[in-house]
Amino acid sequence: MESKKKGIDRRDFLEISGKTAVGISLTTLPLWSSSCNEIVNSKTTQGACYHDCPDRCSWKVKTVDNKVIGFEANQDQYSAGKLCNKMADFPNDVTYHPNRILTPLKRTGLKGKGEFEKISWEQAISEVAAKLQSIIEEKGGEAILPYSFGGNQGKVQGKAIPNRFFAHIGASQLERTICGDTAVAGVLATNGQTTGALPEDIVHSRYIILWGTNPVRSNQHLWPFIQKAKAQGATIVSVDPFRSETSEQADWHIQPTPGTDSALALGLMYVILKENLQDQDYIDRYTLGIEELKAHVQKYDPASVSQITGLEEDTIISLAKAYAQSSPSLIRVLIGMEHQVNGASAFRAVAMLPALTGAWRQLGGGLMHMTYELFGESLNWESINLPQELANQQTRSINMIELGKALTSKDLNPSIDALFVFNSNPAVTTPNQNLILKGLEREDLLTVVSEHFMTDTARYADYIFPATTVLENWDILDSWGSTYININEPAIEPLGESKPNSDLFRLLAQEMGFEDSYLYDSDIGIVKKTLQSDHEYLKGITFESLRKTGGQRLNLPEPWMPHAEGNFKTKTGKCHFYDEEMEPNLPTYIPKEYNRTDQEQYPLHLLTIKTPKYLLNSSHSNISHILKKEGKPFLEVHPDDASFRNIVDGDELKVYNQRGRVFITARISRKVTQGVVCMPQGYWPSLLKGGSSANALTDDLLTDMGRGAAIQEAKVEIVKA
Repeated sequence: MESKKKGIDRRDFLEISGKTAVGISLTTLPLWSSSCNEIVNSKTTQGACYHDCPDRCSWKVKTVDNKVIGFEANQDQYSAGKLCNKMADFPNDVTYHPNRILTPLKRTGLKGKGEFEKISWEQAISEVAAKLQSIIEEKGGEAILPYSFGGNQGKVQGKAIPNRFFAHIGASQLERTICGDTAVAGVLATNGQTTGALPEDIVHSRYIILWGTNPVRSNQHLWPFIQKAKAQGATIVSVDPFRSETSEQADWHIQPTPGTDSALALGLMYVILKENLQDQDYIDRYTLGIEELKAHVQKYDPASVSQITGLEEDTIISLAKAYAQSSPSLIRVLIGMEHQVNGASAFRAVAMLPALTGAWRQLGGGLMHMTYELFGESLNWESINLPQELANQQTRSINMIELGKALTSKDLNPSIDALFVFNSNPAVTTPNQNLILKGLEREDLLTVVSEHFMTDTARYADYIFPATTVLENWDILDSWGSTYININEPAIEPLGESKPNSDLFRLLAQEMGFEDSYLYDSDIGIVKKTLQSDHEYLKGITFESLRKTGGQRLNLPEPWMPHAEGNFKTKTGKCHFYDEEMEPNLPTYIPKEYNRTDQEQYPLHLLTIKTPKYLLNSSHSNISHILKKEGKPFLEVHPDDASFRNIVDGDELKVYNQRGRVFITARISRKVTQGVVCMPQGYWPSLLKGGSSANALTDDLLTDMGRGAAIQEAKVEIVKA
């Protein structure tokens, strides 16, 4: 039992004590030495947020004698002098947190119990390398699976050296498709590229549809531009099955049944074409397949779409007319609507609307999606990508969404005998949670984790290596939602025995006797080489200039209007309404079919979304003061569904289906429609009653294209706990 003093348990006491110590270093540490009246060793370095977020904020860090005394957003960049509330106190919350892992650990107890002993780096590297070599000799490299994702989006710590190491040993390849790939597949099918209107240009828009995105929470530095557009007369429409903070601030919230976005988009096209509101000149010049589209949308008339989406016919008609008749009109999408069986079809259909109406002709019109292609064109990827001798290896691939199946399958040959997790926490963030935990419990599975904290995944590890935080390593970060390239220079030396991911894999390569030079490129060398490009977008952007500014906007043509005269990057150069080489030829709505038993036993549609204000995926979910600010998780339940089950606000509920159960508090509200319930993602199972969180209920079902995660297709029932 933990000791308590004045109502504060030991964990809280350690955290408060650690924060007090760091708080002193951040605010009151003198810049002058009292003994010799000389300036102590101080410096300012530039860095950037490594999280999986479209904003990619830039910051500067002030240090004295290797201690952080100042941490703030850069003023004149996309972050505009303000970090989100997830990152505002990052040095205290992560780098200096008293519970941070600072030495290698080796498991001593049962898997999942979190019982470890401290060991040296030499011992840990020696033992892990020997075990990996034994697995390779017995079963081949494919018996080893790396598992990583967006926990660190730096190109050095997230990709370069780790990818080379695993390719070198012939490990199974991981399909990292849980988020983004489905959306990209849909937009690419229509436009051939994802980059459309740029974030700052939304100020020119006069009709903005925020479709399946919640920028107030998840794209916070875009929101001021949206507010500026509104102040200049723009109408803001939110299309979202959940009444988010963005929906509440919009002029109009349209709330379709979850998973029906493709039907709604096709219904809007029906109305636009029927009312002759299309831009026929733009269609004739720059699109392909209009006749096929006209025929296809006849089955998506307002009455039919109303039945599918749960929206009034007048709502569908009014939205179509208002969008088509407003100029400039812009649709903003990110990831939200991809997590359904029709995910790619939804993006494919929505991406057609600006071409149908000719919205691309004007600045502030069109579709705003991702920006990563701008960096794909301009950076020197030779420094990051696999070298030529590894690039075309033929090894099997395993979809990260199906991790539970991969770890528990008796038919997989060879079986997964080693799992290497870094920049990820799959026990929390990956669907079918209980099947994953079953796999992680295997005593014959070597699990190695590189981490900052004892996450729910790390509790199952055989070895844990202490990873540096972003304040302690070099990196370069592009963005998938803004136009800034950022450098990250280490502000302090690594605390304790922590090392960058890149060093971990270099040490393993060295211990395993690998001599290939591509495994040993230095972090700073990779950063410098990535910027060695003569592309026009990088003009004036250098290693030294980024060290001074932290981030710089790409030198893009102005005004940026990529499709004002077509120039789509499809195989024909036109926007594809119809594609004879694709199956299906046109976007469509195919409802998810549930068997009769599931329909009867689990009648409620479950949304698991990013509603937390202070958590990001599973990051920061272990920090006590953040959890107190966030508050306990709630299940949003419509009043009619609650009344039918005799549930009142504040009741403790069990939410369950065939995959698992979660205990959570009821909140009766109209943020969801009847038949839909919603719970937040990101909470660690180990910190919740019953040891399960949202992904205990989600399915590892794949989407229609892009092999993404259809996690919003789960069905559940709820009862009082």
